[in-house]
Amino acid sequence: MNNKVPFSSSFVFVILVIFSSMIVFPNLAFAAEKYTIDAKINIKKLNNPQKLKVVAYANGENKTKYLKGNDLKSNTATASFQFNQKNDNLVTAVHSDEYAVCAYDINSQTNNMKSYACVEGNLENPTGKNPVNIGSGPVITLSSGPLKPVKGAQIKNPTIVVWIENLAGKKHLKNIGVVTMLKGEFKYKIIDARKLLEKSKDNIIRVPLDFDKTPELGPVRVGDYFFACVSANVLKPVEGNECEHRIIDHVGNIYNIVARHD
Repeated sequence: MNNKVPFSSSFVFVILVIFSSMIVFPNLAFAAEKYTIDAKINIKKLNNPQKLKVVAYANGENKTKYLKGNDLKSNTATASFQFNQKNDNLVTAVHSDEYAVCAYDINSQTNNMKSYACVEGNLENPTGKNPVNIGSGPVITLSSGPLKPVKGAQIKNPTIVVWIENLAGKKHLKNIGVVTMLKGEFKYKIIDARKLLEKSKDNIIRVPLDFDKTPELGPVRVGDYFFACVSANVLKPVEGNECEHRIIDHVGNIYNIVARHD
């Protein structure tokens, strides 16, 4: 009996120390893993840029930053976005998950867009830094290339319909985060995928997201870039975060995009 008393006292003391640490230093106890997407924006060819709007989507979260003043003094502007590796019960980021970033050169007085550049990326480090270059290099599958203007016809009240395919064989199908970004504006919705799939006649879920107000950066035009992403653990073993992009290429107001087709 005498040998058990010190052990019990020590055990209680350790528990009290751990509990006290959680109260005094809540950010240090069991802190969630985080990662960053660090957008390196090539502004060398811009004519005296005054303000940039930079938007990013990853792992079920969308974020926006504005750069101006000293942020734009060099040939490269940087916008860093921090994301949680685990997004509640929706999705956990892993290597090769997809994300999307866009940068807009805007008029500092009116906020109207002068030019844009966008990139889709694959996550290399889900617990650290992920640099990505924007506005440099040629136009390729995942990059829109250098910052460019858009001068096409205006589009009123566009609706982007996000398609999600190949879910029929998924067990335990539940919530999926669906997002689309157009001209610096996000529309985001969490859907009950099982209910929508049960109503579908072709095993494709279609999620309409309406842009019923003129964006901050000015009217939507033919030539504007938009992307759509879907996020959920149930989408694995392929990426839990999948993104696709398109360019608005007609004057109608319905635009379909397949965000998941694997």
